Amino acid sequence: MKKINVFVVMAALVLSALLPIAAADEALEPRPMIYGTSSLVVDLDPQFAWDSASIDHIDQVCEGLFSYDLTDPSLAIQPQLAEDFGVWGTKTVDGDVKPTYTVELKTGVKFHDGSDFDADDVVFTFDRLEFLCTNESATQIAELYEPLASIHEDTPLLINATTKINATYVEFALNYDYVAFIPLLCFAGSVILSDFEGSTPEDDYYVTATDTLIGTGPYYQESNTDRLTVFKYFEDWYGGDAPDILEMHWVLYDDATTLNQAFLSGDIDAIGGISMEFMDEYESSEYHDVGDRMQGTVIIYMGFDFNKIEKLTRNAMQAALNYTYIIEELGQGELAQMTSIVPKGIMYHDDTIKAPVQNLTLARELMLEAIATPAVLDTAIPLSQTTGLDAESTDDEWEAATVVSYTYTYNSGNAMREGVGELAKANFAKIGIKVTVDGLTWGEFLDSLDDGSCQIFMLGWGPDYNDPSNFINPLLSPTSTSNHAHVNDSEPIVGLNDLMSAGLTETNLTEREEIYKEIQARVIDQGVWAYLYVSNSRSVYFTGCKNTARNAMGKLYFYLWDFDYSEIPKGIPGFSIVALMGIAAITMSALIYKKRH
Repeated sequence: MKKINVFVVMAALVLSALLPIAAADEALEPRPMIYGTSSLVVDLDPQFAWDSASIDHIDQVCEGLFSYDLTDPSLAIQPQLAEDFGVWGTKTVDGDVKPTYTVELKTGVKFHDGSDFDADDVVFTFDRLEFLCTNESATQIAELYEPLASIHEDTPLLINATTKINATYVEFALNYDYVAFIPLLCFAGSVILSDFEGSTPEDDYYVTATDTLIGTGPYYQESNTDRLTVFKYFEDWYGGDAPDILEMHWVLYDDATTLNQAFLSGDIDAIGGISMEFMDEYESSEYHDVGDRMQGTVIIYMGFDFNKIEKLTRNAMQAALNYTYIIEELGQGELAQMTSIVPKGIMYHDDTIKAPVQNLTLARELMLEAIATPAVLDTAIPLSQTTGLDAESTDDEWEAATVVSYTYTYNSGNAMREGVGELAKANFAKIGIKVTVDGLTWGEFLDSLDDGSCQIFMLGWGPDYNDPSNFINPLLSPTSTSNHAHVNDSEPIVGLNDLMSAGLTETNLTEREEIYKEIQARVIDQGVWAYLYVSNSRSVYFTGCKNTARNAMGKLYFYLWDFDYSEIPKGIPGFSIVALMGIAAITMSALIYKKRH
């Protein structure tokens, strides 16, 4: 997938916090909640948006046929605008048998424009998506809806047709089997849009600066400027009782210092973007309780170019890297070690896989074997055969030798990436590998990933929906634009392509789980990457907040935030009203590749 992405520098805290405040002895009544952030909506159109700020905005306003139960730690899928889960079947289309998925729709649902939700809106939404995926200015999320394009070149788009059966039933006819279809319907690009005239551009994108997004969600977008977005509760919402937050003002702050000062002074009630330096203040504050860490689902890895670095050398570098230093020193103990390409919290994560550890003895044994083994690839950077190294060589002899030289490339200004590069330089020197750490501008770095000139690099990846294929296929498929390590390209991993295809089409869930466990084990053995870390989150609580729907995917959904005003403490110094609770998410990632963000 392409790289219009969001990135988070190492020492950053992403905080979703809510601190409703009220003067002592005043009546505690709901009023607008002020959310301060460093990024408001970038792309208003759900069928184009691929950044977290835009998706946060969309998630308050729009709904899909299915969604994740954010109150369930396993993030189980639940019907949203669908009445229930659908029924799989088949039908013949142009002489070919196609899989179908028939869904019953909820009734009594209204859009914010006052129109009734029905099957026509679903057909309109997915017909529009097909147009935006296939026209000359194709949406950046198109590849999500073309998951098997490399196999089905003549019919790359997953959905062949969306058909209205009657007002409350629709049928999706697919061009090929795709087991992750329902998780895909949970993605922001699949939310249902209104077909009411003037509400949704039919053959063009929403204009973020001037248009109003129309959905069926608990909040409607009242106004949106480049500095302020106002949401209000939609009183005709079908989904339940009125929330405690009836109105929200999302305010843009230009720099982290001003944003954090506003939060600490009580000028805002919720915040996105607390820096690490402010954590001491929260930990020492009598009004803040810093809670336990929660592991997220963004993986951060070190990639090795398969076309230039062969398996034994990759395995040696994996074993030589000091992972503890990355977690404890560079990450200041706020990171979780990555163990699998499928992180904890994503379906079919294999929790039996052990975290990698530094093993210099093993790394040197692998390097000696690599030196003695003839190269398989013509494109591989050759190893020196005249180093004189053997099993008895001393540390000084290993560090003095140059078996091979590689370049570690990163984007300048990213402290975490630079730190990992310097660590790799020191660690890999102990096995005879000389590393040059090369900082590029952001644009140059992206170009180097695209043109294949990166030899060693550090990247991240976050999920669009909860399915292992959303990690494995884009990162390991030889046809994917996001496979910057060229995994499975000139040095194929035997059987991997077949396993990836089987994982997308296997309907037996037990067998599908075994497929993904096999893939997870196989990519470790092949030295695909060095597994670095996974994002963590921490919570900061005040009395009165009972639920914030905190979840591993980091989804923000203010409707579920639950406040008991009778338990709010009074008279917090420096605040105009009393604080409730906040949730802080510490994201120690160097770059979050959220596929076309």
